[in-house]
Amino acid sequence: MNAETLCKAMPGLSRAKAQEYLPLLENAFREFDITTLPRIQMALAQFGHESASLRYLEEIADGSAYEGRRDLGNTQRGDGRRFKGRGPIQVTGRANYTRAGQVLKLPLVASPQIAAQPKHAFRVSSFWWKDNGLNPISDRRDVLAATRRINGGTNGLIDRQARYRRVQSLGRAVLLGAPPPRVLRQGMSGKDVAEVQIYLLRAGLLQKGNPAKKIPPAIDGDFGAKTTAAVKKFQQQAKLRVDGIAGPATIKALRDRYRKK
Repeated sequence: MNAETLCKAMPGLSRAKAQEYLPLLENAFREFDITTLPRIQMALAQFGHESASLRYLEEIADGSAYEGRRDLGNTQRGDGRRFKGRGPIQVTGRANYTRAGQVLKLPLVASPQIAAQPKHAFRVSSFWWKDNGLNPISDRRDVLAATRRINGGTNGLIDRQARYRRVQSLGRAVLLGAPPPRVLRQGMSGKDVAEVQIYLLRAGLLQKGNPAKKIPPAIDGDFGAKTTAAVKKFQQQAKLRVDGIAGPATIKALRDRYRKK
């Protein structure tokens, strides 16, 4: 996929926004297995409807309509406004924010507004998509079932169907491009970070967790100060550039040495 194709899939989206969002969208799709043609087509169509072609990553309404919605986990006063729809799929409600925050290791309950920031929005929505079973529904090419899973009804079905047909007309042009080389650094999180931590643990450069001694687990998927220090030690040992950043050369060296055969 390129920016021009994304603009065609999202009518009304500016080229500048398409160029900004494309790598974020593709990385999120890869992370949550939205990688086959049927899955990408369905996600683009549904994301497009929910966000008006990625123009709104936060619900325009103030969220008052969700106040007291226990089915969304809104049990505290102000939860409706606090946890209104955000991200291209408009993730809504305390329960959804809590689950996504736990898995993605983001402070979505304390700072729910970050779910509308592009760097988080596509991950939050793509996680919700996979977590709510939209991938197998997409495999069946069932727009109606996907709409009901997302919306709870058939609101906007005609537009969703039209968007799906539009995306289908683009053929294989919507497939994801080759993933960029992984460059992991302090402040990042996710399964790629956890993989690096596993290798560093095997190398003896990270200490195993010990709840009794209040030592946190080494493999937590968060690229913090301890992981940075361990990467630097490995880079010194491997005679690589010592910068604490796990780029392609460092990751390859770790994998070659410490991946179990």
